[in-house]
Amino acid sequence: MLETFNYCAQLGADGEVTQNTWENDFGDGYTQAGGIGINTKRQTWNMTYSGLLAPGFDLKGVWEFLDRHEGYKSFLWTPPGGVQGRYRCNGYKPRPLGAGLYTLTFIFKQVYNP
Repeated sequence: MLETFNYCAQLGADGEVTQNTWENDFGDGYTQAGGIGINTKRQTWNMTYSGLLAPGFDLKGVWEFLDRHEGYKSFLWTPPGGVQGRYRCNGYKPRPLGAGLYTLTFIFKQVYNP
């Protein structure tokens, strides 16, 4: 059973939607185009979490969630204003701010397989 990422996106998260397409330009003004595969749309989200890296705080839970999924295991997540789907996160960047505070940045990429 898939685990769900239940932490709210903090301010500053931004997404990008791309479509997987092909295009053939015949040079006379005519262009032929189409989608590649059955899932032509994919989302990528740049995420940032800041806070205390201590038990009971969201940042600690996010960090442990990402470690549990080891960069290759998919999980369920609902992007801001979107629909729940499968995502993966391959790594993250911790930045110590002092006094136990950290900023953690990472990228969620939408996938269509486990």
